[in-house]
Amino acid sequence: MADLYLQLDRWWPAGSIGFDDVCLSYKDRQYVTQRPNNNIHFYSLYRGSAMGGAFGAAVGAKLSLPTRPVFLFTGDGCFRLFSGSLGEASELELVIFLINNASFSIVEQGLPIILPEIEEKNYHACLKSLDYCAIARACGWEAEQLAPDLSNLSFLLDKATGKSMKSLLIDIPVDALQILGRNPRVTNL
Repeated sequence: MADLYLQLDRWWPAGSIGFDDVCLSYKDRQYVTQRPNNNIHFYSLYRGSAMGGAFGAAVGAKLSLPTRPVFLFTGDGCFRLFSGSLGEASELELVIFLINNASFSIVEQGLPIILPEIEEKNYHACLKSLDYCAIARACGWEAEQLAPDLSNLSFLLDKATGKSMKSLLIDIPVDALQILGRNPRVTNL
């Protein structure tokens, strides 16, 4: 994941806008890259923990300026909250990077610190694995899975900036327990 975030940080098209949903990316991407990127302005929607809210912000950003490249990082848990609206956004040329870890990983990583008396079996953090690419395709999107070794990343980034007139979902399989950076919000909860 760290390599992916670094490669993306070197790639972002000029004038882009990006959104981080309530998922690992809002802390991990920023931890890995450390500095803002002049080609893209990011907004993290973890404030208020409104899971799935970044999708609406990304759609709004695209509608306000259709020529601007718009990117969204969301988790598989957040995706489940807005996926019913994918059909209406299929031709907006949005790009979703779906962090697929079959978990509410922010819950799984945070609860031992926030509520140490809660037993792990009561976290309710596991998600049933779904074929997110098939869901996106059924809604008229293009969809691909990122190879674990990033061997198809260049192909996917070319697709993301091509003029296909379709939105693109990139499914990124991730280990839910990997920790690239600490969640700064945990100490304030």
